[in-house]
Amino acid sequence: MFYRRGESLIFSLCGSGEETSFPIFLHCEVMLSVWEKVFWWLSFNFLIPHNLFVHFECWNAEVRNKKLCKGYWLIWRASIWVIRKTRYDRIFKDISKGVEDIVDDIKFLSWQWSLNRLKIPTCLFYEWIWNPRDCLLR
Repeated sequence: MFYRRGESLIFSLCGSGEETSFPIFLHCEVMLSVWEKVFWWLSFNFLIPHNLFVHFECWNAEVRNKKLCKGYWLIWRASIWVIRKTRYDRIFKDISKGVEDIVDDIKFLSWQWSLNRLKIPTCLFYEWIWNPRDCLLR
């Protein structure tokens, strides 16, 4: 959905009007579903805070193992990247994705990044999808 206000073009990923940085990443209906599925995948159990910075810190508090912490930060960054890219694709390319597609993109991108950036031993994609924690602890 597009809105014109002066010279700027405002786009709503969730169809609820103007977006600020927090609803884009955290609180619109679509993003709540995305984060819920990512949390389920990672076996996380915390509420989505009001602030993106607190959200990042919650990920940090979930684990004490340094390897896991680095891996979960990578997954968090991949999630933010995919959400931004999804929004960009919707605005400029008129490509719309559902929640499942967004989560699949997060899983795939985080797997690619983990192999290249974390230098973890071989982790096949199906292993990553099944349990990223095992891959990160190798």
